[in-house]
Amino acid sequence: MKYGIFSDIHGNLEALQAVMSKMDELGVQRRICLGDVVGYGPNPNECVELVRSRADISILGNHDSVALGWEASESFNFYARRAIEWTRDVLSPASQDFLKKLRYLETEDDLCFVHASPHSPADWYYITDLEDAADSFNFFREKICFIGHTHFPVMVVRENDQTFRICDSYAYQAREGERLLVNDGSVGQPRDRNPQAGFCIYDSETALVEILRVDYPVKVTQDKMRELGFADFLIHRLEEGR
Repeated sequence: MKYGIFSDIHGNLEALQAVMSKMDELGVQRRICLGDVVGYGPNPNECVELVRSRADISILGNHDSVALGWEASESFNFYARRAIEWTRDVLSPASQDFLKKLRYLETEDDLCFVHASPHSPADWYYITDLEDAADSFNFFREKICFIGHTHFPVMVVRENDQTFRICDSYAYQAREGERLLVNDGSVGQPRDRNPQAGFCIYDSETALVEILRVDYPVKVTQDKMRELGFADFLIHRLEEGR
């Protein structure tokens, strides 16, 4: 089975469309969305609809939760707070209904899917270093756990109870006895200085995990944001991948 795992779309329809098209080209058979469909970007409802129609499994993200009014936005920075408040105002009843049905964590066979961390998923912990990653292996039993949330792609391998390492490439074939924690990056808001939309492919037959990037028309998204009066910071960061 070839899985396509993606997250942190953040209302960026052009990036999501590019990722979906690339997944089709690569022969993806099962699509998994790890959350944060909305927030920051100009097309929250269109992105929710595309995820609803194409994803086989979808996970709730923290921006999705705040957009539903389930949590306060005070923990967000100024720009994120303004964007999520706008998103909350324009989110359609159909989009709300879809997001309300999503769970914090899902598993399938030997795979775990969660937005932020398998450790208390609803608390939105950030996994930002090897120590955090190593600790997270204590909270899932599956061979691979796929996460998003930080917008930064990375793969961590647990070789045994004492040995953890960060992969030095974005392609890794898991060996017998190894377990992985994989952050797929971000579709619509990359933060690794690469503006291309990011996503992940996993082939369960070969145990190969690949984090991939694809171009999308950034300017189209930026023009939409300008027309809606979005902050310059949010607009320019898309072309810089930060």
